[in-house]
Amino acid sequence: MERVTLPDGAEVLIRSLRPGDRAAYAEAMESMSARSRYLRFAAPKPRFSDKELDFLTQVDGDRHVALVALAGESQRGLGVARYVRVDDGTADVAIGITDAWQRRGLGRLLLSRLIDRARAAGLAALTATALAENEGSLRMLHGAGFMLTTRGGITNDYRLDLARDRVPA
Repeated sequence: MERVTLPDGAEVLIRSLRPGDRAAYAEAMESMSARSRYLRFAAPKPRFSDKELDFLTQVDGDRHVALVALAGESQRGLGVARYVRVDDGTADVAIGITDAWQRRGLGRLLLSRLIDRARAAGLAALTATALAENEGSLRMLHGAGFMLTTRGGITNDYRLDLARDRVPA
């Protein structure tokens, strides 16, 4: 577990998501506005099925990696950043931050830690799909070095090549 101070002085804890976080994850997602859930899942998402919650919280730490940010003492869920491998060298990234914690640097922080994990795991690239109207996600991805690869109408696809930044051994 890592204790981190955000630019506004707030302290959060970051650790790997655990299956035991299922109820807290569901509560955090339900606390998000309908708009925030739409921007995260690219579709209206009033509730999650048991199967969806299982997928989102039963990560294996290899093919499916998820980091959770928690409020200090309360351990309330504030956000999750994850990647899921789509082939041997690439993984798809997704990030969700509760409304009160958006625009505070938490998404960037989680994405940075996720990129570090992907590099350590030997991944060659990360990809992401974001709604074209999701300006916060677009700024976050661009700030982390993701490059636009495809404009697809309502969504844009991005890629971060991790191999190009590797230092030769």
